[in-house]
Amino acid sequence: MAERRRPRIALTACERFPDLHDDWPPLRAALDEAGLEGRPAVWSDPGVDWTAFDLVVANGAWDNIHRVDDFLAWVDRIGSGLGVRMVNSPAVLRWNIDKRYLRDLEERSVPIVPTAWVEPGQDVGDLRALVGSAAEVVVKPTVSGGGHLTARYGADQHEAVRTHIEALTTRGKTAMVQPYVVTVDREGETGLVFVGGEFSHAIHKAPMIRRGVGPQDSLIENQVVVAATATTTQRALGEQAVAAAEDVFGPTAYARVDMVDLEDGTPALLELELLDPVLFLTTDPGAPRRFAQVLAARVRAGHA
Repeated sequence: MAERRRPRIALTACERFPDLHDDWPPLRAALDEAGLEGRPAVWSDPGVDWTAFDLVVANGAWDNIHRVDDFLAWVDRIGSGLGVRMVNSPAVLRWNIDKRYLRDLEERSVPIVPTAWVEPGQDVGDLRALVGSAAEVVVKPTVSGGGHLTARYGADQHEAVRTHIEALTTRGKTAMVQPYVVTVDREGETGLVFVGGEFSHAIHKAPMIRRGVGPQDSLIENQVVVAATATTTQRALGEQAVAAAEDVFGPTAYARVDMVDLEDGTPALLELELLDPVLFLTTDPGAPRRFAQVLAARVRAGHA
């Protein structure tokens, strides 16, 4: 009797990083232990036969911010046209690619870092109304990743802020303006990783946005990440943010909840990453196995 083939999982990659992140070797081993065959596949490669996979994991498509329409067309083709199971779901990926999703979360009572939005064609108006009393502000497009076109300004740098915003909006992008949370310089950011909707592990990020540099293509070279222990209030915010998304879109397979502690010590959401987060599985010995078990459960559910 022929041996039954193991279920196949595609870990979505991009052209620049076809072998994914440092997470891939331990995840590959964990998938193998779980009885699954996993391999990276570049999402934009026309030669990939996506129907050969039982599940597509979409969180390695890190160039999607530069090819939004192409990426979303691919998501629709895989998830709807070909009927291949995808995590996170096509609806989640489409919603999460634009950071205006933060408005939806705020409406569902998730505390976010205060944010002002400037849409294409909108008059910037009085910048003091945007920057408020903050000593420094951050400007970035709502479709961004890895610090793409993100910059930090003193609140008195009105012309530089206006120039940045208008450079984005004249290109059809929505700009977001946030106060720079000063505790980040002392304490950095915290990221909480969830798999299958359950808390897995936490990481600490050192400050990434430098003063006086202006918008850059990427800030990834500034990234320093280590393992961390989440506080009770951070765990509560992470669970609240993930639950708010799942109430609308259903279960998620992976999430990273990035947050900062405000001056009063309460955490506020920076981003809920449900599209393409690095999960930093190497920072926790049990994380690859936990994620592999979630993916195995998704495959079993698809075969039921």
